[in-house]
Amino acid sequence: MLYELRIYDAVAGRLPDISGRFANHTCALFRKHGVKYLGFWTDEIGQSNRLTYINVFDSMADRESRWAKFGTDPDWLEVRKQTEANGPLVDAVTNRFLRLTPYSPEPKVTTAVQELRIYEAVPGRLPDVHNRFANHTIGLFEKHGIENIGYWSEDVGVNNVLVYMLGYPSLADREKSWRSFQADPDWNTARAASEENGPLVRKSRHTIMRPTDYAFTSD
Repeated sequence: MLYELRIYDAVAGRLPDISGRFANHTCALFRKHGVKYLGFWTDEIGQSNRLTYINVFDSMADRESRWAKFGTDPDWLEVRKQTEANGPLVDAVTNRFLRLTPYSPEPKVTTAVQELRIYEAVPGRLPDVHNRFANHTIGLFEKHGIENIGYWSEDVGVNNVLVYMLGYPSLADREKSWRSFQADPDWNTARAASEENGPLVRKSRHTIMRPTDYAFTSD
């Protein structure tokens, strides 16, 4: 399966209009054209002006075919025209094409709060990052009450990135679980052993998000 992570930075003040368009029109049109999605999220912390969502396709060819049909659908063109009568809703779009790692569970969201984390590995160290997650980190996350939703590597371009999503019952649970995870002797031993020859991750970003009301109606 091919996963497409899409992040929309809204024009200032227009995020409610983007969410309204997805809730009232776009999701139904996605279903019409067989475009599946894992979920939709807005940022939970900070001033949210961003919508994040993940589409699911059988392949890149499947993705291109379904997007072409969606993009030329008269109903979509009319909806877009009406909703953008006072100007565009989206200022910028970024996307990543992703494949599940061998150690990833089948993605499913069951918690109230999610965290999207993107790791840029030190050159040549991505296999070590994967090994640490597969052999240590995932099990330790489970031990400390952190839901492993999905782990992906990039399908297009130079693959030096790990994208993963975690879940928590609440923000308070997130803080509690991370404190206990980071203090776990097993984690500190695994981290020290894996970084004996230097750090594995050059840069990391994380976003704490909450699902939209229309997030999980793909099927």
